[in-house]
Amino acid sequence: MSKNRSKKFAEFLYKRLENMSKKPDRILRDSSVREALQALEPTGDTQNRQKEYVVKKLSLCSVIVAGGLILSVLLWIKEGTQTRIVDNCIARNVYGDGEKDVNLIAEDGFCTYEVALSVQERLYEESELNALLEEFLPLLEKAVMGENASWDKIAYDFRLVESLEGFPFTVEWQTDGIYVDSNGRLIQNILATPKLVELTAVISCESFEAHHVLNGMVYSRAIQPSQEELIAKVLEEVQSETRNEKFMTLPSEIYAEKISWSYKKNNMGILFLFATPLLAVVIYFGMDRDLKKQVADRNEQLKLDYPEIVSSLALLIGAGMTVPNAWQRVAKDYRIKKQETGRKRYAYEEMLLTIYEMESGVAQTKAYERFGRRCKVQCYNRLATMLSQNVRKGATNLAVLLREEAVYAFEERKHTARRLGEKAGTKLLMPMMMILGMIMVVIMVPAFQGYF
Repeated sequence: MSKNRSKKFAEFLYKRLENMSKKPDRILRDSSVREALQALEPTGDTQNRQKEYVVKKLSLCSVIVAGGLILSVLLWIKEGTQTRIVDNCIARNVYGDGEKDVNLIAEDGFCTYEVALSVQERLYEESELNALLEEFLPLLEKAVMGENASWDKIAYDFRLVESLEGFPFTVEWQTDGIYVDSNGRLIQNILATPKLVELTAVISCESFEAHHVLNGMVYSRAIQPSQEELIAKVLEEVQSETRNEKFMTLPSEIYAEKISWSYKKNNMGILFLFATPLLAVVIYFGMDRDLKKQVADRNEQLKLDYPEIVSSLALLIGAGMTVPNAWQRVAKDYRIKKQETGRKRYAYEEMLLTIYEMESGVAQTKAYERFGRRCKVQCYNRLATMLSQNVRKGATNLAVLLREEAVYAFEERKHTARRLGEKAGTKLLMPMMMILGMIMVVIMVPAFQGYF
Protein backbone atom coordinates (compact mmCIF):
# COMPACT_ATOMS: atom_id res chain seq x y z
CA MET A 1 0.00 0.00 0.00
CA SER A 2 1.56 3.29 -1.13
CA LYS A 3 1.69 6.37 1.10
CA ASN A 4 -0.99 8.25 -0.87
CA ARG A 5 -3.31 5.25 -0.97
CA SER A 6 -2.96 4.61 2.75
CA LYS A 7 -3.68 8.29 3.46
CA LYS A 8 -6.77 8.26 1.24
CA PHE A 9 -7.99 5.07 2.91
CA ALA A 10 -7.38 6.63 6.35
CA GLU A 11 -9.34 9.75 5.33
CA PHE A 12 -12.16 7.55 4.05
CA LEU A 13 -12.15 5.59 7.32
CA TYR A 14 -12.14 8.85 9.31
CA LYS A 15 -15.22 10.07 7.43
CA ARG A 16 -17.02 6.77 8.01
CA LEU A 17 -16.28 6.99 11.74
CA GLU A 18 -17.43 10.63 11.79
CA ASN A 19 -20.72 9.74 10.06
CA MET A 20 -21.57 7.01 12.56
CA SER A 21 -24.67 7.66 14.66
CA LYS A 22 -22.64 7.07 17.83
CA LYS A 23 -19.31 8.72 17.09
CA PRO A 24 -16.20 7.10 18.68
CA ASP A 25 -14.95 10.30 20.37
CA ARG A 26 -12.18 8.31 22.12
CA ILE A 27 -10.63 7.90 18.65
CA LEU A 28 -11.72 11.07 16.82
CA ARG A 29 -11.74 13.79 19.50
CA ASP A 30 -9.65 12.69 22.45
CA SER A 31 -9.40 15.73 24.74
CA SER A 32 -5.95 14.74 26.06
CA VAL A 33 -4.60 14.56 22.49
CA ARG A 34 -6.15 17.94 21.65
CA GLU A 35 -4.58 19.57 24.74
CA ALA A 36 -1.19 18.03 23.96
CA LEU A 37 -1.26 19.26 20.34
CA GLN A 38 -2.28 22.73 21.50
CA ALA A 39 0.54 22.82 24.04
CA LEU A 40 3.14 21.74 21.47
CA GLU A 41 1.89 24.15 18.79
CA PRO A 42 -0.35 26.90 20.26
CA THR A 43 -0.86 28.70 16.93
CA GLY A 44 -3.07 27.43 14.11
CA ASP A 45 -6.21 25.34 13.92
CA THR A 46 -6.00 22.73 16.70
CA GLN A 47 -9.13 20.92 15.54
CA ASN A 48 -7.74 20.47 12.02
CA ARG A 49 -4.33 19.39 13.41
CA GLN A 50 -6.06 16.79 15.58
CA LYS A 51 -7.86 15.46 12.52
CA GLU A 52 -4.55 15.23 10.63
CA TYR A 53 -2.97 13.48 13.63
CA VAL A 54 -5.79 10.89 13.82
CA VAL A 55 -5.65 10.37 10.03
CA LYS A 56 -1.88 9.84 10.32
CA LYS A 57 -2.40 7.19 13.01
CA LEU A 58 -5.13 5.46 11.01
CA SER A 59 -2.92 5.53 7.93
CA LEU A 60 0.00 3.91 9.76
CA CYS A 61 -2.25 1.27 11.29
CA SER A 62 -3.88 0.50 7.93
CA VAL A 63 -0.44 0.00 6.37
CA ILE A 64 0.49 -2.39 9.19
CA VAL A 65 -2.76 -4.34 8.89
CA ALA A 66 -2.53 -4.53 5.08
CA GLY A 67 1.11 -5.60 5.25
CA GLY A 68 0.32 -8.23 7.86
CA LEU A 69 -2.56 -9.63 5.82
CA ILE A 70 -0.45 -9.79 2.65
CA LEU A 71 2.40 -11.44 4.54
CA SER A 72 -0.03 -13.93 6.13
CA VAL A 73 -1.42 -14.90 2.70
CA LEU A 74 2.06 -15.21 1.19
CA LEU A 75 3.26 -17.38 4.09
CA TRP A 76 0.12 -19.49 3.80
CA ILE A 77 0.73 -20.02 0.07
CA LYS A 78 4.43 -20.67 0.63
CA GLU A 79 3.71 -23.24 3.34
CA GLY A 80 1.17 -24.91 1.06
CA THR A 81 3.74 -25.35 -1.71
CA GLN A 82 6.59 -26.29 0.63
CA THR A 83 4.60 -29.00 2.43
CA ARG A 84 4.05 -31.00 -0.76
CA ILE A 85 6.42 -33.92 -1.32
CA VAL A 86 6.72 -34.70 -5.02
CA ASP A 87 6.93 -38.42 -5.89
CA ASN A 88 7.58 -39.24 -2.19
CA CYS A 89 11.17 -37.98 -2.65
CA ILE A 90 13.12 -35.83 -0.16
CA ALA A 91 16.33 -34.27 -1.46
CA ARG A 92 19.34 -35.03 0.75
CA ASN A 93 22.01 -32.48 1.60
CA VAL A 94 25.25 -33.00 -0.25
CA TYR A 95 28.08 -34.61 1.75
CA GLY A 96 29.54 -32.19 4.29
CA ASP A 97 26.39 -30.10 4.76
CA GLY A 98 25.11 -32.27 7.61
CA GLU A 99 21.75 -33.88 8.17
CA LYS A 100 18.41 -32.17 7.50
CA ASP A 101 15.62 -32.24 10.11
CA VAL A 102 12.09 -32.40 8.71
CA ASN A 103 8.68 -32.89 10.33
CA LEU A 104 6.51 -35.23 8.26
CA ILE A 105 2.79 -35.87 8.28
CA ALA A 106 1.86 -39.46 7.36
CA GLU A 107 -1.72 -40.18 6.33
CA ASP A 108 -3.03 -43.73 5.84
CA GLY A 109 -6.57 -42.76 4.85
CA PHE A 110 -7.87 -43.16 8.40
CA CYS A 111 -5.49 -41.27 10.66
CA THR A 112 -2.76 -38.67 10.42
CA TYR A 113 0.60 -39.32 12.11
CA GLU A 114 3.32 -36.82 12.89
CA VAL A 115 6.86 -38.14 12.46
CA ALA A 116 10.11 -36.26 13.04
CA LEU A 117 12.89 -37.38 10.71
CA SER A 118 16.54 -36.45 10.37
CA VAL A 119 17.46 -37.01 6.73
CA GLN A 120 21.16 -37.75 6.83
CA GLU A 121 23.53 -36.23 4.33
CA ARG A 122 24.40 -38.12 1.21
CA LEU A 123 27.28 -40.57 1.88
CA TYR A 124 29.77 -41.42 -0.81
CA GLU A 125 32.55 -43.66 0.91
CA GLU A 126 35.02 -44.08 4.37
CA SER A 127 38.72 -45.16 7.51
CA GLU A 128 43.24 -48.12 21.96
CA LEU A 129 45.41 -49.32 26.34
CA ASN A 130 45.42 -52.71 28.09
CA ALA A 131 45.78 -51.23 31.60
CA LEU A 132 42.33 -49.50 31.44
CA LEU A 133 40.48 -52.08 29.35
CA GLU A 134 39.81 -54.51 32.27
CA GLU A 135 38.26 -51.65 34.26
CA PHE A 136 36.33 -50.37 31.24
CA LEU A 137 34.57 -53.61 30.19
CA PRO A 138 32.36 -54.20 33.35
CA LEU A 139 31.19 -50.58 33.22
CA LEU A 140 30.47 -50.88 29.50
CA GLU A 141 28.36 -54.04 30.01
CA LYS A 142 26.32 -52.34 32.72
CA ALA A 143 25.75 -49.22 30.59
CA VAL A 144 24.68 -51.21 27.50
CA MET A 145 21.97 -53.08 29.41
CA GLY A 146 19.92 -49.89 29.76
CA GLU A 147 16.60 -50.64 31.49
CA ASN A 148 17.16 -54.40 31.40
CA ALA A 149 17.82 -56.08 34.77
CA SER A 150 19.94 -58.94 33.44
CA TRP A 151 21.50 -60.32 30.26
CA ASP A 152 19.33 -63.42 30.70
CA LYS A 153 16.17 -61.44 29.90
CA ILE A 154 16.37 -58.56 27.41
CA ALA A 155 12.95 -56.91 26.90
CA TYR A 156 14.05 -53.26 26.50
CA ASP A 157 16.28 -51.61 23.90
CA PHE A 158 20.03 -51.69 24.45
CA ARG A 159 21.88 -48.45 25.08
CA LEU A 160 24.80 -48.72 22.69
CA VAL A 161 27.07 -46.06 24.14
CA GLU A 162 29.97 -44.83 22.03
CA SER A 163 32.15 -43.78 24.98
CA LEU A 164 32.27 -43.62 28.79
CA GLU A 165 33.36 -40.62 30.81
CA GLY A 166 36.86 -40.96 32.18
CA PHE A 167 38.02 -43.46 29.54
CA PRO A 168 39.77 -42.72 26.22
CA PHE A 169 38.04 -45.49 24.27
CA THR A 170 35.65 -45.14 21.33
CA VAL A 171 33.15 -47.95 20.81
CA GLU A 172 31.56 -49.15 17.59
CA TRP A 173 28.90 -51.85 17.68
CA GLN A 174 28.14 -54.81 15.46
CA THR A 175 24.74 -56.50 15.74
CA ASP A 176 22.99 -59.39 14.00
CA GLY A 177 20.45 -57.10 12.31
CA ILE A 178 17.75 -59.71 12.89
CA TYR A 179 16.77 -59.16 16.52
CA VAL A 180 18.80 -56.03 17.36
CA ASP A 181 19.51 -53.18 14.95
CA SER A 182 22.63 -51.08 14.78
CA ASN A 183 21.17 -48.57 17.24
CA GLY A 184 20.46 -51.22 19.89
CA ARG A 185 16.71 -51.26 19.30
CA LEU A 186 14.87 -54.56 19.41
CA ILE A 187 13.66 -55.29 15.88
CA GLN A 188 11.07 -57.96 16.69
CA ASN A 189 8.23 -56.65 18.84
CA ILE A 190 6.84 -60.08 19.70
CA LEU A 191 8.83 -63.35 19.91
CA ALA A 192 7.31 -66.79 20.32
CA THR A 193 10.47 -68.04 22.07
CA PRO A 194 13.49 -66.16 23.50
CA LYS A 195 16.43 -65.75 21.11
CA LEU A 196 20.14 -65.62 21.85
CA VAL A 197 21.74 -62.48 20.43
CA GLU A 198 25.34 -61.42 20.10
CA LEU A 199 26.67 -57.88 20.30
CA THR A 200 30.23 -57.15 19.31
CA ALA A 201 31.91 -54.03 20.68
CA VAL A 202 34.86 -52.77 18.62
CA ILE A 203 36.85 -50.79 21.19
CA SER A 204 39.51 -48.47 19.83
CA CYS A 205 41.82 -45.71 20.86
CA GLU A 206 44.06 -44.37 18.10
CA SER A 207 45.91 -47.48 16.81
CA PHE A 208 44.70 -49.71 19.66
CA GLU A 209 41.74 -51.97 18.88
CA ALA A 210 39.98 -54.77 20.79
CA HIS A 211 36.83 -56.79 20.25
CA HIS A 212 34.48 -57.71 23.09
CA VAL A 213 31.46 -60.00 22.59
CA LEU A 214 28.29 -59.71 24.70
CA ASN A 215 25.54 -62.38 24.69
CA GLY A 216 21.95 -61.99 25.88
CA MET A 217 18.51 -63.62 25.66
CA VAL A 218 16.02 -61.42 23.82
CA TYR A 219 12.30 -61.67 24.74
CA SER A 220 9.25 -59.89 23.37
CA ARG A 221 9.27 -56.13 23.89
CA ALA A 222 8.12 -55.05 27.35
CA ILE A 223 6.56 -51.93 25.78
CA GLN A 224 5.04 -52.31 22.32
CA PRO A 225 5.76 -49.43 19.90
CA SER A 226 3.10 -46.91 18.81
CA GLN A 227 2.05 -46.38 15.20
CA GLU A 228 4.31 -43.31 14.97
CA GLU A 229 7.28 -45.40 16.17
CA LEU A 230 6.51 -48.11 13.64
CA ILE A 231 6.39 -45.55 10.83
CA ALA A 232 9.63 -43.98 12.08
CA LYS A 233 11.25 -47.42 12.12
CA VAL A 234 10.25 -48.07 8.50
CA LEU A 235 11.64 -44.67 7.52
CA GLU A 236 14.95 -45.49 9.17
CA GLU A 237 15.13 -48.73 7.19
CA VAL A 238 14.34 -46.92 3.94
CA GLN A 239 16.93 -44.31 4.76
CA SER A 240 19.69 -46.85 5.38
CA GLU A 241 18.88 -48.57 2.10
CA THR A 242 18.99 -45.37 0.04
CA ARG A 243 22.05 -43.59 1.50
CA ASN A 244 23.83 -43.60 -1.85
CA GLU A 245 20.86 -42.20 -3.76
CA LYS A 246 20.27 -38.52 -4.45
CA PHE A 247 16.67 -38.69 -3.23
CA MET A 248 15.11 -40.59 -0.34
CA THR A 249 11.87 -42.11 -1.63
CA LEU A 250 9.20 -42.45 1.05
CA PRO A 251 7.09 -45.62 0.99
CA SER A 252 3.56 -45.38 -0.38
CA GLU A 253 2.44 -48.26 1.81
CA ILE A 254 3.38 -49.27 5.39
CA TYR A 255 2.16 -52.53 6.93
CA ALA A 256 -0.43 -52.91 4.15
CA GLU A 257 -1.79 -49.40 4.81
CA LYS A 258 -1.57 -46.74 2.11
CA ILE A 259 0.31 -43.64 3.28
CA SER A 260 0.36 -40.12 1.85
CA TRP A 261 3.09 -37.72 2.92
CA SER A 262 3.42 -33.96 3.44
CA TYR A 263 5.65 -31.60 5.43
CA LYS A 264 4.32 -30.31 8.75
CA LYS A 265 3.06 -26.73 8.58
CA ASN A 266 4.38 -24.18 11.06
CA ASN A 267 1.28 -21.94 10.64
CA MET A 268 3.27 -18.70 10.52
CA GLY A 269 0.58 -17.19 8.28
CA ILE A 270 -2.07 -17.62 11.00
CA LEU A 271 0.31 -16.18 13.60
CA PHE A 272 0.85 -13.04 11.52
CA LEU A 273 -2.89 -12.84 10.83
CA PHE A 274 -3.70 -12.62 14.56
CA ALA A 275 -0.61 -10.62 15.58
CA THR A 276 -1.08 -7.85 12.99
CA PRO A 277 -4.28 -6.26 14.42
CA LEU A 278 -2.79 -6.42 17.91
CA LEU A 279 0.36 -4.65 16.68
CA ALA A 280 -1.77 -2.00 14.95
CA VAL A 281 -3.72 -1.30 18.18
CA VAL A 282 -0.50 -1.09 20.23
CA ILE A 283 1.05 1.37 17.76
CA TYR A 284 -2.17 3.42 17.56
CA PHE A 285 -2.28 4.04 21.31
CA GLY A 286 1.52 4.10 21.53
CA MET A 287 1.54 7.24 19.39
CA ASP A 288 -0.64 8.96 22.03
CA ARG A 289 1.90 7.93 24.65
CA ASP A 290 4.70 9.46 22.56
CA LEU A 291 2.63 12.64 22.21
CA LYS A 292 2.24 12.86 26.01
CA LYS A 293 5.99 12.36 26.40
CA GLN A 294 6.61 15.28 24.02
CA VAL A 295 4.34 17.43 26.21
CA ALA A 296 6.24 16.33 29.35
CA ASP A 297 9.56 17.19 27.62
CA ARG A 298 8.10 20.55 26.59
CA ASN A 299 7.09 21.31 30.23
CA GLU A 300 10.57 20.32 31.40
CA GLN A 301 12.09 22.68 28.84
CA LEU A 302 9.78 25.50 29.99
CA LYS A 303 10.99 25.07 33.58
CA LEU A 304 14.64 25.11 32.51
CA ASP A 305 14.20 28.33 30.46
CA TYR A 306 12.21 30.15 33.15
CA PRO A 307 15.15 31.50 35.24
CA GLU A 308 16.80 32.93 32.12
CA ILE A 309 13.60 34.67 30.98
CA VAL A 310 12.85 36.18 34.41
CA SER A 311 16.48 37.28 34.84
CA SER A 312 16.51 38.98 31.42
CA LEU A 313 13.21 40.77 32.10
CA ALA A 314 14.45 41.93 35.53
CA LEU A 315 17.67 43.26 34.00
CA LEU A 316 15.94 45.14 31.16
CA ILE A 317 13.12 46.56 33.33
CA GLY A 318 15.67 47.55 35.99
CA ALA A 319 17.60 49.40 33.26
CA GLY A 320 14.53 51.55 32.52
CA MET A 321 12.65 49.64 29.80
CA THR A 322 8.89 49.31 29.91
CA VAL A 323 7.42 45.80 30.38
CA PRO A 324 6.19 45.47 26.75
CA ASN A 325 9.55 46.66 25.36
CA ALA A 326 11.51 44.32 27.61
CA TRP A 327 9.19 41.49 26.62
CA GLN A 328 9.70 42.24 22.93
CA ARG A 329 13.47 42.51 23.34
CA VAL A 330 13.75 39.06 24.97
CA ALA A 331 11.44 37.43 22.43
CA LYS A 332 13.07 39.03 19.39
CA ASP A 333 16.59 38.12 20.59
CA TYR A 334 15.33 34.51 20.65
CA ARG A 335 13.92 34.86 17.13
CA ILE A 336 17.34 35.95 15.82
CA LYS A 337 19.05 32.99 17.58
CA LYS A 338 16.44 30.63 16.20
CA GLN A 339 17.16 31.78 12.64
CA GLU A 340 20.87 31.14 13.22
CA THR A 341 20.66 27.80 15.06
CA GLY A 342 17.22 26.41 14.14
CA ARG A 343 16.60 25.41 17.79
CA LYS A 344 13.01 25.78 19.02
CA ARG A 345 12.29 26.80 22.63
CA TYR A 346 8.65 26.60 23.66
CA ALA A 347 8.71 29.38 26.29
CA TYR A 348 10.07 31.94 23.82
CA GLU A 349 7.58 30.78 21.17
CA GLU A 350 4.80 31.55 23.66
CA MET A 351 6.34 34.99 24.25
CA LEU A 352 6.34 35.67 20.49
CA LEU A 353 2.70 34.60 20.32
CA THR A 354 1.91 37.05 23.14
CA ILE A 355 3.56 39.86 21.13
CA TYR A 356 1.47 38.96 18.07
CA GLU A 357 -1.69 39.04 20.21
CA MET A 358 -0.85 42.50 21.61
CA GLU A 359 -0.07 43.77 18.10
CA SER A 360 -3.46 42.49 16.93
CA GLY A 361 -5.25 44.49 19.64
CA VAL A 362 -5.42 42.19 22.66
CA ALA A 363 -4.98 44.08 25.94
CA GLN A 364 -1.64 43.63 27.75
CA THR A 365 -3.21 42.16 30.91
CA LYS A 366 -5.27 39.72 28.84
CA ALA A 367 -2.24 38.74 26.72
CA TYR A 368 -0.06 38.05 29.79
CA GLU A 369 -2.79 36.00 31.47
CA ARG A 370 -3.33 33.96 28.32
CA PHE A 371 0.44 33.44 28.15
CA GLY A 372 0.40 31.92 31.67
CA ARG A 373 -2.57 29.66 30.88
CA ARG A 374 -1.01 28.40 27.65
CA CYS A 375 2.27 27.51 29.35
CA LYS A 376 0.41 25.35 31.93
CA VAL A 377 3.38 25.57 34.32
CA GLN A 378 2.99 27.18 37.75
CA CYS A 379 6.04 29.45 37.58
CA TYR A 380 4.81 31.06 34.34
CA ASN A 381 1.42 31.70 35.96
CA ARG A 382 3.28 33.62 38.71
CA LEU A 383 5.15 35.66 36.10
CA ALA A 384 1.94 36.42 34.16
CA THR A 385 0.21 37.49 37.40
CA MET A 386 3.08 39.85 38.32
CA LEU A 387 3.10 41.46 34.87
CA SER A 388 -0.69 41.86 34.60
CA GLN A 389 -0.89 43.35 38.14
CA ASN A 390 1.89 45.75 37.22
CA VAL A 391 -0.12 46.95 34.21
CA ARG A 392 -3.31 47.35 36.28
CA LYS A 393 -1.82 48.94 39.43
CA GLY A 394 1.37 50.47 38.06
CA ALA A 395 3.63 48.91 40.74
CA THR A 396 7.07 50.54 40.99
CA ASN A 397 8.87 47.58 42.57
CA LEU A 398 8.40 45.16 39.62
CA ALA A 399 12.15 44.97 38.93
CA VAL A 400 12.79 43.97 42.57
CA LEU A 401 10.08 41.33 42.47
CA LEU A 402 11.50 39.94 39.23
CA ARG A 403 15.02 39.78 40.69
CA GLU A 404 13.71 37.88 43.72
CA GLU A 405 11.78 35.59 41.39
CA ALA A 406 14.94 35.03 39.33
CA VAL A 407 16.92 34.01 42.45
CA TYR A 408 14.15 31.61 43.45
CA ALA A 409 13.93 30.26 39.88
CA PHE A 410 17.67 29.56 39.71
CA GLU A 411 17.44 27.64 42.99
CA GLU A 412 14.55 25.62 41.53
CA ARG A 413 16.64 24.99 38.43
CA LYS A 414 19.44 23.57 40.59
CA HIS A 415 16.95 21.21 42.24
CA THR A 416 15.60 20.20 38.82
CA ALA A 417 19.11 19.52 37.50
CA ARG A 418 19.87 17.42 40.61
CA ARG A 419 16.63 15.46 40.17
CA LEU A 420 17.37 14.80 36.48
CA GLY A 421 20.86 13.64 37.42
CA GLU A 422 19.44 11.19 39.98
CA LYS A 423 16.94 9.96 37.37
CA ALA A 424 19.75 9.34 34.88
CA GLY A 425 21.70 7.49 37.56
CA THR A 426 18.68 5.26 38.25
CA LYS A 427 18.44 4.42 34.53
CA LEU A 428 22.10 3.40 34.55
CA LEU A 429 21.57 1.08 37.55
CA MET A 430 20.25 -1.86 35.49
CA PRO A 431 23.10 -1.82 32.89
CA MET A 432 25.61 -1.54 35.74
CA MET A 433 24.05 -4.57 37.48
CA MET A 434 24.20 -6.54 34.21
CA ILE A 435 27.87 -5.62 33.74
CA LEU A 436 28.56 -6.64 37.36
CA GLY A 437 26.86 -10.00 36.72
CA MET A 438 28.97 -10.56 33.59
CA ILE A 439 32.15 -9.73 35.50
CA MET A 440 31.17 -12.18 38.26
CA VAL A 441 30.56 -14.91 35.67
CA VAL A 442 33.94 -14.22 34.00
CA ILE A 443 35.69 -14.46 37.37
CA MET A 444 33.77 -17.37 38.92
CA VAL A 445 33.43 -19.80 35.96
CA PRO A 446 37.20 -20.36 35.48
CA ALA A 447 37.60 -20.67 39.25
CA PHE A 448 34.91 -23.38 39.49
CA GLN A 449 36.27 -25.17 36.41
CA GLY A 450 39.74 -25.26 37.97
CA TYR A 451 38.30 -26.54 41.26
CA PHE A 452 36.17 -29.35 39.81
